[in-house]
Amino acid sequence: MGKLRVDFGDVEKEIRKGGGRSKHVPEGDYLVKIVEADVRKSERTGGRYISWRTQVVDGEHKGTTLYGTTSLKKEALWSLRNLIHAVTGKNVAGRAVNFDPENLYGKIVGASVEDNEYTRNGQTKITSQISTFFPRDEYEAAEDEDEDEDEEDEEEEDEDEEEDLEEVDVEDI
Repeated sequence: MGKLRVDFGDVEKEIRKGGGRSKHVPEGDYLVKIVEADVRKSERTGGRYISWRTQVVDGEHKGTTLYGTTSLKKEALWSLRNLIHAVTGKNVAGRAVNFDPENLYGKIVGASVEDNEYTRNGQTKITSQISTFFPRDEYEAAEDEDEDEDEEDEEEEDEDEEEDLEEVDVEDI
């Protein structure tokens, strides 16, 4: 596919959750492996975006293919920033980088999945769509909290992590 030049200069630094064609799974967070990416142009808006194909790597839905998109429109680059952060731990906000989506193939990240309802040819269908990506360790931390609710240092860790991210120098991803 090759590298894309992406300018994250005006993207907010705060990384947060939120904001395809696939089998329907219950809404929630999943651990997924990035399998493929394709740069496309929206027929409706003309804007470019990256369509990501992933596969669930654990649990009851292991092996299920899920899709998500990251827009390349300036006002929506926060979604791609979240994915890059989820994989590399680096926050690219405020920088222009050379980004090759293929560098993320095989990487495992957390993914928040929401229902996507649409009507085609008079039939309403519901699929599962990735709404945002997040770091794998946040998924594992959430799983640990479900089993052991005595975690109290979570907020302090997030603050320390944010400080480290702003120091990172990113040129090629």
